[in-house]
Amino acid sequence: MKNSRPHPPPVKVRAVEKLSFAATTPVLADKKKYPNFFRTVPSDNAVNPAVVKFLSHYNWSRVGTLTQDVQRFSEVRNDLTNELEKADIQIADTESFSNDPCVNVKKLKFLQFAARSREPVRRSEGPSGPEQKQNRDTDNDVRIIIGQFDENLASKVFCCAYNLNMFGSKYQWIIPGWYQGNWWEQANSTNCTTRKLLTAMEGYVSVDFEPLSAKQTKGISGRTPQEYEREYNRQRQQKGVESSKFHGFAYDGIWVIAKTLTGVMDKLREKERESVFRNFTVNDKEVGKMVLDAMNETNFFGVTGQVMFRNGERMGTIKFTQFQEGQEVKVGEYNAIEDALDLINNTMQFQGVEPPKDRTFVRLQRRHINVPLYSILSTITILGMLMAGAFLFFNIKNRNHRLIKMSSPYMNNLIILGGMLSYASIFLFGLDGSFVSDKEFETLCTVRTWILIVGYTTAFGAMFAKTWRVHAIFKNVKMKKKIIKDQKLLIIVGGMLLIDLCILICWQIVDPLKRTVEQYSLEELNNIGRQRNTRSSAWERTRTDGEQGLLLAPVHFDSARLFEAFACSKLQQTEAAGNIAVCRCHGDGRGSDTDELAQQQQQQC
Repeated sequence: MKNSRPHPPPVKVRAVEKLSFAATTPVLADKKKYPNFFRTVPSDNAVNPAVVKFLSHYNWSRVGTLTQDVQRFSEVRNDLTNELEKADIQIADTESFSNDPCVNVKKLKFLQFAARSREPVRRSEGPSGPEQKQNRDTDNDVRIIIGQFDENLASKVFCCAYNLNMFGSKYQWIIPGWYQGNWWEQANSTNCTTRKLLTAMEGYVSVDFEPLSAKQTKGISGRTPQEYEREYNRQRQQKGVESSKFHGFAYDGIWVIAKTLTGVMDKLREKERESVFRNFTVNDKEVGKMVLDAMNETNFFGVTGQVMFRNGERMGTIKFTQFQEGQEVKVGEYNAIEDALDLINNTMQFQGVEPPKDRTFVRLQRRHINVPLYSILSTITILGMLMAGAFLFFNIKNRNHRLIKMSSPYMNNLIILGGMLSYASIFLFGLDGSFVSDKEFETLCTVRTWILIVGYTTAFGAMFAKTWRVHAIFKNVKMKKKIIKDQKLLIIVGGMLLIDLCILICWQIVDPLKRTVEQYSLEELNNIGRQRNTRSSAWERTRTDGEQGLLLAPVHFDSARLFEAFACSKLQQTEAAGNIAVCRCHGDGRGSDTDELAQQQQQQC
C-alpha cells in the first residue's frame, strides 16, 4: 500500500511594493513587468532630459552618440534617442563599439576630411541670394558627442580623440559622471600618456544624479543636507566604513517607507471612524492599493532634494560637472520636477571664445568690389577722360594748324574717342551685385564687354591705319608719288569695327553671357560671384588673337622695309629715322603733306 501525501494548496502571492535606493538600471522602469517597483535614486535614463535641456541651452541641434555595446548603455541610448526626437534634435550618427572605439570615433569625424575638398561647387544663385548659411549634411561631421561607456573604455575613447584631433574649441564631449576619481590614471590601458589624455579630456561635461542636495534647507528629518552629511561621516569614520554615494537615497528611502505607512494608517483610521459599528475589515488587495497610492503621493524635502515619484521613478536632481585643468568642477544642475536647468554663472569654460558649433557651417558670402578702391580708380578714370576730352578739344580747335594737319587729326580723334570708351568701361566693370540687381547685372556684363571691345578696336585700329600708311609709302620702291587719304584709313577702321560687331553679335546669339556663382572653400576664395560663360574665353581669344594677328602681320613687313630704306648711309639712316617718326605721328586729313615728306625721304635714299 502506497503512502500518499496530500499536495499543499497553491499559495497566492500578493504583489508587494518594492523600494530600492541603489538600482539605477533602466530595465526596472518597465511598469508592465514591475508595476510595484519604486526607487529613491534616479534611473540612468533620468539624465537624458537633463542632457536635452543642456543641448537646447547652447542651441545645439545636431549631435552624435558613441555607446559601449552592453545592455546598460544601450538602454540609455535608446531612451536618449526618443528624447532627442521629441526635442527636434538631429542625431547625425550613432556608433556602437565593444572593445576598440577608434574606428567608430573616426567615423564621427569623417566629414572633416570631405569638407576640405578643394573642388569648387558651382550653382545658379537662388532667389534668397548667396549670403546665407548652408550646412554640408552629407556624412557625419559630428561636433557634439554624447558618450555612454565605462571608465575603462573612456581612456581608449579619449586617446583616439587625441590622435584624431577631436578635442579643443571645435568639439564638446558629454559623458557619464559616475566614474571614480582620477579614473584616467587607474584605467589607462592605452598607449597615450596621461598628459595626452588630460589634453583630450579638457572641457568635457559629465552628467550624473546629485547624491546630496546643495540647498541649505531643513528637510523632513529636521536636518539640512549638510548637517546630515557631517553626521553620516562622523558615524562612518567611527565604524570604519567606506562611503557610498547612495547613502542619502537610502536615508530618504527610510523616510519614504515611514511616510507611506503613516499615510496608510491614517486612511485606515479614517475608515474606522466612518464605519457605523467601528468594526470593518480590509483585504490584502485594498491594503496594497493604499500602499501604492501613498507612495505615489510622496512629496517631501529630503537630504537628496525633493522626493517625488512619477510612475515609480524618482524625480531627482541631475548635476553637471566640467573637467577643468585636471579636476571636475560643478557647473550646474537640472531639476526634473520643474524641468529647469540652472547653470552656475561664469563656471562653464569653453576652450574657444564661444561654445563650439554643432556642425560645419559654410557661410556663403559674396566678394564685392572694394568701394574705396573703386572710388580711387573712378577718380583716376575721370581725370583720364577729362584729359582725353581736353586733347580732343585741342585737336578739333587747332585742326587747321600745319602741325596738327600733318598728324592726321581725324585718326587722332578716333584714338581719343576709343580711349574714352575704354575709360568708360572701367566704371561698368566696377559695378557688381552690391550696386545693381541680378537681372541688371547680366545686361551690364554684355554692355561693358561691347564698350571695351569697340573702344579698343577704335583706338588701336586708328593707330594701325596710320602705321599702315607709313608702311605703304615706304614700300613704294619705284619712287612714285603715292597719296593715301584719311578716308581710306577710316574705311580700314570701319572694317575692323565691322568684324568686331559680327563676332559680338554671333557671340550674343549663340552663347550669351550669363550670371553664375562659383563657390570655393576658404583655402581658395570666399565664393566669387561674377558673370561667366562656358565658352566666353574662347570667343574673346578668337576675336583678339585673330584680329591682332592680322593687324600685326604687316608691321613685320614694314619693319623689314624700314631697315632696308635706312641702309643707304649712317647719316641718311639717322635723318630718315627722324622723318619716319614724323610720318607716323603727323599728317593732315588729306595725307598730302605726309606723303610728300615720305617720298622726299625715299628720293634721298
